[in-house]
Amino acid sequence: MDFKKRIRQRWYLGISYCVIGLVLILVFWLRETENYFINSFGFSLVAMGIMRLIQNRKITKSEESMHKRKILESDERNKMIAERAKSWVFSFSIMAASILTLILFLLGYHEQAQPFGWFVCVMVILYWIFWLIAQKKY
Repeated sequence: MDFKKRIRQRWYLGISYCVIGLVLILVFWLRETENYFINSFGFSLVAMGIMRLIQNRKITKSEESMHKRKILESDERNKMIAERAKSWVFSFSIMAASILTLILFLLGYHEQAQPFGWFVCVMVILYWIFWLIAQKKY
């Protein structure tokens, strides 16, 4: 995929974050619910979308900045660092959710432990599915 197409997809992604965030904020205000998580999540998505749009605007400002960014993103060392960081985040989230599931279960909070347990199961299953796909592809 060429770099300009990738940047255009990031524009759409930033706009999507903003739209989804605004919808969540509207749902919070229209329903007059006490669930502040929805409102906070909406504002976070809007902020993330705006930051993405600003970042993409800086990248597309000139051909020189696009070229620098393309080199930065295609550099093998930077790709390896990004992959390693993603791997660490995945491992940490699985371990944290597993430990939290165990603690909640042992404390008798079975219903609260269940979503975390499902999260771990789904993530591990997805990992193996994508691993098998990647193994056949590469």
